[in-house]
Amino acid sequence: MAYELKVEFSDIMNIYSKNHKVGNKNGIKRAYHFAEEKHSGVNRGSGEPYINHVLRAARSVAEWGAESDVIMAALLHDVVEDCDVTLEDIEKQFDSSVADIVDAVTALSDKDFDAANHTLTKAQKDMLSDAKLQRKMNSKALLVKIADRIDNLNTLSGVKEEKRIPKAEHTKAIIIPMARLAKADHLADVLEELCFKIEHPAMYDNIEGQYSHLLETNSNACKESLNTLEQIFSSDYSSAALSRYRRYIVDLIHSERSKISIYRQISRDAKNLREDWSSLLTKYNIELYDVTLIVSDELGEEKSGLHPYDVFFHYFDRALSSKGFYLVKYCFTTNKDTGYFLLADETDNLYRLFVRTELEYLRFLYGSIVDPDSDFAIHNVNEIEPQDTYNEKIKVFRRDGSAMDIDKGATVLDFAFYVHTDLGLHFEYAMVDESKTRLPKNTRLSEGDLITVVSNEKILPDITWFKHVNTSRAKHNLVKYFQKLGY
Repeated sequence: MAYELKVEFSDIMNIYSKNHKVGNKNGIKRAYHFAEEKHSGVNRGSGEPYINHVLRAARSVAEWGAESDVIMAALLHDVVEDCDVTLEDIEKQFDSSVADIVDAVTALSDKDFDAANHTLTKAQKDMLSDAKLQRKMNSKALLVKIADRIDNLNTLSGVKEEKRIPKAEHTKAIIIPMARLAKADHLADVLEELCFKIEHPAMYDNIEGQYSHLLETNSNACKESLNTLEQIFSSDYSSAALSRYRRYIVDLIHSERSKISIYRQISRDAKNLREDWSSLLTKYNIELYDVTLIVSDELGEEKSGLHPYDVFFHYFDRALSSKGFYLVKYCFTTNKDTGYFLLADETDNLYRLFVRTELEYLRFLYGSIVDPDSDFAIHNVNEIEPQDTYNEKIKVFRRDGSAMDIDKGATVLDFAFYVHTDLGLHFEYAMVDESKTRLPKNTRLSEGDLITVVSNEKILPDITWFKHVNTSRAKHNLVKYFQKLGY
């Protein structure tokens, strides 16, 4: 579906009213009028009024079922950063929940640094802003940030490439991993596809063109098969053999594949991407549609005695197989996070069929925000290199037995720098667990290691130490050391 650029405030209110019979509609209206006043007369680089961007972000979170405080924050998400407004103003005129969300998604600016720090470069300020974003992130703020970024990426067509590419790179380094961490896989895919379109426009256009041709060529057969699936899983389908299971069926939906999903599949199977992509993008290699069977949450409970897949197999054996459908195999997505059935119709068109409970489907779409008790937060933020925050961690232990998380692949020298800069700069050797063996700097850590580091004031780093560290903190401290020496 094409991204809609024209939004009226009434659209947001209609969506919110549909999703919430009772809610803070007045608060949303006040937030809109406040944002409209503060952004009045301000245009984006494209020439459109700035308020249009704000409205699109708010509409997105409303469509995702967000509560009033999230919609209000989406309307206000740029007023502190771009206007003469403080967080105290937001909290006073609205409430602390709205102010906290706005705070989380507001980047640092010059006014946040005292005169002593006026020499910070833009790159350093951006890094600190990313660390702040991660420290203050929660489920509600994440929805606003994703909605904001989706609109930014969708409206970059008139922006020069040297500005578009960094925006896509930042999205992949900071925002998408955040969405994945919150299990909001659908929203992460939306962001990833927009980045793919910006960074690889020729490949995107090629995939889009050939995929559209496949859909058009097989449109009649696919339409008939999808209609059959809808009929069989509908409540009107008459079959005594299915009566016991019909009450568990909530919905069956289908959609075209995303281009990024197709690209990931082709990349996985290709030996040479430039030479193989066209031959791999055929009806015999690529599933043409995604189909999701949504079943009752009862099937996610042990007391039901049934697994969601039991319902699908029952329908397949008693209805689908007689309509020309056959199961090819059970597969996993390229990210290995979700399983699906590879289904084929009688003309050999392929479909990815996912079976999800109602809650599983909502979690796939929006992640932890659908869980009222969600305490989504990002821990152990890497202040030096925020994108390394998402690196896989292992738990190790200091000499006193206290636990510490460190990047997987870290060495004992990395560990020393994590404990204290001086311990790293004067590292002599390390010992692990009860062993008295003196281990060199490049010894890799393993989960559960208890590490003792021995330092020697007479030992100082040389340039070869960079070979023995794998974490941004250790590299940063070594760079600072050599800069002081005039390197």
